[in-house]
Amino acid sequence: MPAPAPRSPIPHVLFVCTANACRSQMAEAWLKQLGGGRVVAASAGTHPGAPSTAAVAAMAEAGVDISAARPKALGDVDTASVTHVITVCDEAAAALPSFPRAVVRRHWSVPDPAGLGADFPHLVDQGFRAIRDNLRDRVRLLLIELDGTAPAPTPDAVDMRGGGA
Repeated sequence: MPAPAPRSPIPHVLFVCTANACRSQMAEAWLKQLGGGRVVAASAGTHPGAPSTAAVAAMAEAGVDISAARPKALGDVDTASVTHVITVCDEAAAALPSFPRAVVRRHWSVPDPAGLGADFPHLVDQGFRAIRDNLRDRVRLLLIELDGTAPAPTPDAVDMRGGGA
């Protein structure tokens, strides 16, 4: 009987957005919570900004504490073991440099809930909640895929809304 195939290494997922102050931190926190230790998650920004108190509040409502998270630049994250890079905003997808080795790259076009503030301040909290829930659902689907119960993506960017990037 042949020896069992070696177990694949634990996936290391890096979420990237522009400021690393909301969407990428939310996605990182969801992957850490829902992944149960079977995935390593990190996040970074192409141009880190200030922490988002609205993102902290929205995640706290869902029982996830991101209050200690601080925006990080790509250079602040150990990318040597990253196996998957997921950009969560269009600007980061366009600005993300290539990696020196093959990683699975994809793009989730997630709107910036902070962008509602100037025109629709009464909708900001609702926007952050909607993005929080959207990212939770995307992370759940990602975990199904990483667990091997869904087809693996191609190394090209994939938009989880159903179309290519």
